[in-house]
Amino acid sequence: MAIDDDIRGLAIAGAICAGIVGASIGGGLIYRQCVSGTEQTRRIATPDYALENYRWFKGQSARLDQVKAQIDSTEGEITAYRQDFKDLPRADWPFDAREELARKESVLRGYVSQFNMLAGQYNERSSDLTRQWAKGSEPEELQPFLKEYTLLPTP
Repeated sequence: MAIDDDIRGLAIAGAICAGIVGASIGGGLIYRQCVSGTEQTRRIATPDYALENYRWFKGQSARLDQVKAQIDSTEGEITAYRQDFKDLPRADWPFDAREELARKESVLRGYVSQFNMLAGQYNERSSDLTRQWAKGSEPEELQPFLKEYTLLPTP
């Protein structure tokens, strides 16, 4: 009987120790989540964060405008190139002309792909709840850049 009482006592002590250790670990994890959450909130609620977002949106908008200009230019080149051979079926074009048109079309597909990737990033970031403002409360400087880009179809 004395051995059974000793084992029972050890089991109870072990359970108490395990409970204390488990509570300590759980409490530490909860505390860490609360602290990191407040750190994130403090980071978001700063002028630096707003400035960082402004710079990103302005830069991304400029990149999108640049790629769109490249798309328009390449489409114009393709149209002019096809115009040069409008009276001939494509099979009768010189080999280097067909090759050049294929190259220009490939470049166009690359520009469209790049535009769609940048537009997707822009739209995703602008729809992020941590960056949304109530209508009319957007900073004036940011209003020209707060738009949604429509993805282009692949040519």
